Amino acid sequence: MPGFLPLDLTLACSRFARLAARRADVGVSSVTWRVAAAIDQHGELSISAIAALENVTRPTTTTVVQRLEELGLVRRRTDPSDSRSSLVSLTELGSDRLTAWRTQVGDEVEGLLAGLDAAERATLADAVDLLDRLLAEADSAPRRIPAAAPTAAGSDEGVPARPCADDR
Repeated sequence: MPGFLPLDLTLACSRFARLAARRADVGVSSVTWRVAAAIDQHGELSISAIAALENVTRPTTTTVVQRLEELGLVRRRTDPSDSRSSLVSLTELGSDRLTAWRTQVGDEVEGLLAGLDAAERATLADAVDLLDRLLAEADSAPRRIPAAAPTAAGSDEGVPARPCADDR
């Protein structure tokens, strides 16, 4: 069946990531630590850039950034190229917490992998390398924008992005 592997891979990765996050129970929603990870990976970002990277709405992103800011994990400054916008960066505490969250998730995943033999672990290591390569290629390629879905009124304007279900 065409598309079977891509769909299965997508669903399995998503379920595995949610399982690891649930088991680690780092005390924040997965969208919260994903926002911190995006800033860590890409450097200082605008709210719009974070929303686009995480595929959530700007209001959702603003709420998450406000929560991270209240915790002292990020700081905002006015964007010098657009005074109406701000740029968000991790604080030292934010970097430390992200490292701790990643360690906790890694420890939980290690427990899930404990029953695998050396060949199975090598297969997963190869899969990680392959996924990293695919992600790097996708990140460097021009972004493909899907056709917008019509609104209920039938206009040709797209429906705005929905908030992420993990943002609780």
